[in-house]
Amino acid sequence: MPRIAILTLAFLLFAWHGVRAQDQDQDLYSGEVPVQGQGAAERNQALPDALIQVLQKISGQRDLPTGPVLEQGLDDAARMLRSFQYRDVVRTLPDGGEEKQLRLVASFAPDAVDKLVRDLGLRRWRPGRKPIVIWPVVDDGQGRELMPVEYQYAWDTVADVAALRGLPIAWPDLSEELRQQMDLQLLWGGYTDQLLGDGSDSDGVVIIAARREGPEWNLRWTFADRNASSSWRTRDRDLTFALVEGIHQLTDLVASVNSIGPAGQGEWQVDLNVSGLHGRNDYARCLDYLQKLSLVDKVEVRSAGPEGLSFRLSLNAAPEYLDRMLGRDGVLKSQDGRHSWRLAP
Repeated sequence: MPRIAILTLAFLLFAWHGVRAQDQDQDLYSGEVPVQGQGAAERNQALPDALIQVLQKISGQRDLPTGPVLEQGLDDAARMLRSFQYRDVVRTLPDGGEEKQLRLVASFAPDAVDKLVRDLGLRRWRPGRKPIVIWPVVDDGQGRELMPVEYQYAWDTVADVAALRGLPIAWPDLSEELRQQMDLQLLWGGYTDQLLGDGSDSDGVVIIAARREGPEWNLRWTFADRNASSSWRTRDRDLTFALVEGIHQLTDLVASVNSIGPAGQGEWQVDLNVSGLHGRNDYARCLDYLQKLSLVDKVEVRSAGPEGLSFRLSLNAAPEYLDRMLGRDGVLKSQDGRHSWRLAP
């Protein structure tokens, strides 16, 4: 590989450890919708839309199954409401100006929402979500630039749509020096390997190569995580519309591979044997990791010995989803035998 490429990849890898997380609410049981005022009539009218957003965030599904079950759930939105507040959102406009928008933030009772999810037969997107790091490169005919500030209104829209869909995102946080020394050709080519790093702080990366072609924008999306990669294109005369469709497709993809289908939801118990624990710190790290898994409701220590520890886990999803999650996270490494793992250094 040419020396300039090696140096650039080193810069990118360094930059990856300094991404800027998007400030967004990750409460999956809260929906946020624009309102005209703070009166009861405006609030009650907006509550069904807020509840739909919650169902979309929990399931990762854009389209919900229509019918009597959903209609009844939306009619009951006010009774499911736990709390609400209002906030002002300031958005950047294409002309550089700003627009203030009043939004209702409605939080619904988790038990009631979970029942509605089951009644609708929706899948469940795991709640322990790490951000997707987005690297947008724009070629407007005058040159290529990483996340140019003149399109801030478009990046704000991407962040807004991602938050409404329940997809956490982050942006590269680069100094001006790093920006000047980067070779954007690597990003433009969709080279994601070095951007992934160790994957501990992210669920993947996506490179958006946006080119203006006459009156239309042509966007190539390249997504990769530790296990797979994929790409797709979106086109529109308006850059924002092309970005919105692409972020919806990204959310659909990430949610589909991190979700539990209706048949996989329920109550299970599994015994998990973990070796490679050398002292108190390893034990605490392993226990903390297992207790934080979204599909684990309870962790019990059954036995301890020279070969390691034996845990009994109470799950809210089928055991194969646990195997998939452990394999993806990399904290525990699979050993010979069913549910036999070793703590990674």
